[in-house]
Amino acid sequence: MMRRLVLTDFMAHAHTVFEFAPGLNVLTGPNNTGKSAVVEGLRCLAQNPTPGHCIRHGAREARVSAEFDDGTVVTWVRRPKYALYELTRPGAEEPEVYAKFGRTPPEDILAVLRLSPVPIEGGDPVDVHIGNQREPVFLLNQPGSALSGFFAASTEAAHLIAMQNLLTDRTRKAKTEKNRLDKELTALAASLGTLSPLPELELRLERAGEAEDALAARELEASGLADWLARRRDLAGSIDRRERSGAALSRLDGPPELAPTAPLAGLVAARETLSRRMDRVRRRGGALASLAAPPTLADTTGLAERTRDLVALRGALARTGKKAAALAGLAPPGDLADVAGLNALANNLRAVRGGLRSLDGRARALSRLAAPPEPAELAPLADLAASLRSAGLAVSAAKAGVLAKARALEELKARIADRLAALGTCPLCGGALDPDDFLGAGHTHETKPEGAS
Repeated sequence: MMRRLVLTDFMAHAHTVFEFAPGLNVLTGPNNTGKSAVVEGLRCLAQNPTPGHCIRHGAREARVSAEFDDGTVVTWVRRPKYALYELTRPGAEEPEVYAKFGRTPPEDILAVLRLSPVPIEGGDPVDVHIGNQREPVFLLNQPGSALSGFFAASTEAAHLIAMQNLLTDRTRKAKTEKNRLDKELTALAASLGTLSPLPELELRLERAGEAEDALAARELEASGLADWLARRRDLAGSIDRRERSGAALSRLDGPPELAPTAPLAGLVAARETLSRRMDRVRRRGGALASLAAPPTLADTTGLAERTRDLVALRGALARTGKKAAALAGLAPPGDLADVAGLNALANNLRAVRGGLRSLDGRARALSRLAAPPEPAELAPLADLAASLRSAGLAVSAAKAGVLAKARALEELKARIADRLAALGTCPLCGGALDPDDFLGAGHTHETKPEGAS
């Protein structure tokens, strides 16, 4: 028995709780206060009607919850695009959620609510629980056949006949659906056959990836080889320039041997000193020649001094004459060479000799190196790169096709899963219908003969 009804954001009810007493409960009130919305909430809970304007303005969803004596709570949730049920059993912490069940509520929900219409043989089922507003008293507006069918359905035989007819109808529908699904499965198998080249494409893709890695390694090696060749060209140019410089320097004459200048400088200094002394002596001789003969001096001291001077002068003249005779045989000294220029030339020669020794060392070091490898032909690499690009485009196109087929397959699986969820249980054996088992032929059961209960 239902003991509580809660309407949340349902039509005019923001949050309304109805506590039902045992027996008959009567709901009264002025017009437009939400009484009919309570009946409509029960109808939505029991029948999940087509979407209507039941969500309160500004709310995201509408909820109708019914709590029963044993503690079971059934909640119908209506959202803008779909509806779902929540079933909370006694003692459970989390509710069971039922979604994607079609228009008919799930069997578990119907078994708890027990508000389903009564089926009548040969006519529409009769709702004995909920009546529409402004309709006559129950069954008074129905024809006699509906009345008789309803009262006949109340017997046990009528229930059995109705159950048999329902089972027969479900069996027929299940067979029809099975045939349709078999056809779809055959079509899917045919479409999956078109995906058989996928392993070969994957293998080709792996080979293309390996070739691409090899091409990248070759490109890296080619780049290093190009750098080595550039350095070799620079070194060869440097060697050529040094060889040309060495050849140009080899044609120059060696520098002249420098004469010892120190003795010559001393001799020149001595000659200059002697020249100055001879000039003084000449001046003195000229000065003495103009003098009158000296008178006889009575003072012998002065004569002795003059005599010593004359003796010293005569010795000096004799020595000067000998030196002049010795110097007369010498050639006149020539112009002295530019010592600074000779020094710069000597420095240049030393630098050239050092450069030649460095070049000889480098030439000996290069002579021990192996000859550079011949550069690889670039035309096969270019052809391989073009084929890799073509293979990459083909692989991309194949991937796009595979993804499109995979999406189509997933959508078909989703539709099959929705259909199986709408059926709930297998109409033949009553077992659960799992999409993976159904698509993989894993669901097996024994087909009961028609007419068996």
